[in-house]
Amino acid sequence: MLNDHLIFFACWIAYYALHSALASTWMKSKLSLNATIYRFLFSTFSTLGLMAILLFGASIYSPLFIPPNPISFGLGMFLAAYGIFIVKRAFRNYSFTTFIGLKKEGTPALKIDGLQSKIRHPLYTGTLLLVLGYVLFNPLLVNLISLIAVLIYLPFGIHYEEKKLIQLFGSEYMDYKKSVPALVPRFFKNQ
Repeated sequence: MLNDHLIFFACWIAYYALHSALASTWMKSKLSLNATIYRFLFSTFSTLGLMAILLFGASIYSPLFIPPNPISFGLGMFLAAYGIFIVKRAFRNYSFTTFIGLKKEGTPALKIDGLQSKIRHPLYTGTLLLVLGYVLFNPLLVNLISLIAVLIYLPFGIHYEEKKLIQLFGSEYMDYKKSVPALVPRFFKNQ
C-alpha cells in the first residue's frame, strides 16, 4: 500500500515537471511546431495525463487520514465549489477554443481585469481550493498526497509562468505583479 502511494506521488511530480517543461518557451522553440498545433498537443497531453493519474489514484486502496465529520464534509464541499467557481470565472478572460489549441491565438494581451484584477493566478487559486475542498470532503491519504503535490508544484509553476509573462509583457507585467497578489486577494489596501 505504501509503495502505491509513493508511486502515485512520483506520478504527480513527473506530471508537473513534464507540464512545466512542455509549457516552456525553450521547449516550444525546440519542437518548432505551429503554435496552434503545439497548444492542442499540450492540452491533450495535460488532459490525458491528469486523467491517468486520477484513475490511478482512484484504483489505490487508501485509508482515511482523519475521520470524516459533518464540518469537514460541508467545508470541503464549499471550498471545492468555490474553487470551481473561481476557475470558471477566470476562463471568462480567455477563449476556451484558443486555450486548448483549436483556434489560433491572436496578438497576446495582458489580462488584468475581472478576477485577474484581484489575483494574478486565479486558475491556480481555484485548483488549490478545489483540491483542498476535496481532501476535506473525502479525507483519504491518496487525496492528501494530491494536495501536497499541488502545494509543492505551485511555487515552481508560478515562477515559470511569470518568467514567460515578463518576457512577453516586460515592465507592464512587472507593474501588475507589484500591485496584484499571486493567489490570495488583499482584503485591505496598504495606505
